Amino acid sequence: MLIKYAYVENVPDLSSNHYMDSFDDGEYLNHVAGLDGIEVCMDYVKQLIRDGYTVINLCGDFGSEQVAELLRDAPEGTKVKYASYLPEEQAKLEALEQYVEYGMIILGNVEEPVRRELTAPEMNTHIVYVKDLEQAAAAAKQLAEEGADGIELCGWFDLEKTEKIIAAVESVSKTIPVGSNGLS
Repeated sequence: MLIKYAYVENVPDLSSNHYMDSFDDGEYLNHVAGLDGIEVCMDYVKQLIRDGYTVINLCGDFGSEQVAELLRDAPEGTKVKYASYLPEEQAKLEALEQYVEYGMIILGNVEEPVRRELTAPEMNTHIVYVKDLEQAAAAAKQLAEEGADGIELCGWFDLEKTEKIIAAVESVSKTIPVGSNGLS
């Protein structure tokens, strides 16, 4: 059975109506979308839930109140999480002067990492689907080397896994924040 998974990000002042990508890895139908504004994103996620998406991750612009609202009318078993940051990573996030190169790492049913890109003048999202923590750490390091302003992780990345990704990023830069949906 194909599981429908989505990652939705808020991209303020987005000029493109086509800032989305879908990737079928045989186990998950992965859908990533960026929209302009929290309310627009919320409406979009509600539609995704109506369309049968049962696992939804949100960027760090969201919080527990939005998750509670989204789950209120969702079918039983629907999972919605938002990216959270450890205190040190939150401090890095708050210190950013820009956030236009957004790295995203998602666990997938892939043998080798699969990279997808969403581009717009306001934000570029660099998505990497990985099969395990080793690939995720290598992808995070590469995103950092390429100049990602920040990196967010899907809900598979619990505290221990998130800390390993943070260490991989810090081997390149001590200023790039890493958040995870597995921390909320």
